[in-house]
Amino acid sequence: MESSLPRFQQLRRTEPTSNRTLIGTVVFMGLLQVVSSVAVVLHLTGHLQQVTQTGPALVETSDDLQRGESQRCPKKPREVTPSAHLPIQPPSGHIQRDIQNTMIHWDHAHGHLSKIGYHDGRILVREGGLYYIYAKTCFRYSDQVEESLLESESHAPGRKGASAEPGIHREDGAGAGAGAVALLIQYVFHERHSHSASLRPAVLMKSGSTKHWQRGHYHMCCQQQGGAFPLGPGDSIYVSVSNSWLLDPEAEGSYFGAFRISRL
Repeated sequence: MESSLPRFQQLRRTEPTSNRTLIGTVVFMGLLQVVSSVAVVLHLTGHLQQVTQTGPALVETSDDLQRGESQRCPKKPREVTPSAHLPIQPPSGHIQRDIQNTMIHWDHAHGHLSKIGYHDGRILVREGGLYYIYAKTCFRYSDQVEESLLESESHAPGRKGASAEPGIHREDGAGAGAGAVALLIQYVFHERHSHSASLRPAVLMKSGSTKHWQRGHYHMCCQQQGGAFPLGPGDSIYVSVSNSWLLDPEAEGSYFGAFRISRL
């Protein structure tokens, strides 16, 4: 009995010490958790501010890179292709009926010319390359056309009456069966120029046909051709036809043009 009393008293003396230790431990852990939470919040807040501040800088840096790239590699302007499209020049004044090949003149004022020149029926090449050349000429014949030409020739100075029709072969006969035969030829010529002199024109293309036209009817025939040819700076091309007095003066029917396909 006496020996158990001191042991009980010893237990009572150690119990408050254990409680204080436990409470201190809990308080310390709580403070540590609070400090950790505050540290995490401060870290996240600082990181967000840094991202907010560096965001525009990153955008500006990207814009600067794009501007620098555009300055180092400027965009090339779109290259203009040399090209020409010219409608026929309507006749003015007296029209002579000539079977010989006649150069056609074109209405450059109402046509299209881009990096290509024009002078006296000729398309003038300024930049060399491989060009596609095309030409179309329409011929028409009727009694009204013939009568108007005969009247024009009868009033022309220095002419006495109507002359025979060159290039038109009359067939014997009368009425609707009678007619005429016409030879219609179209040439496209190429003139190559050098520093010393101009060379003889060369035929690039030729197209033709013989037509039988009856009296009392309206007839039309069109010759059209095109092809790719190398042309040099200073070269010229032109169109020549037989029986040019039969040409249709409409711009939609007769025209001449060229455009560059590639550089040589």
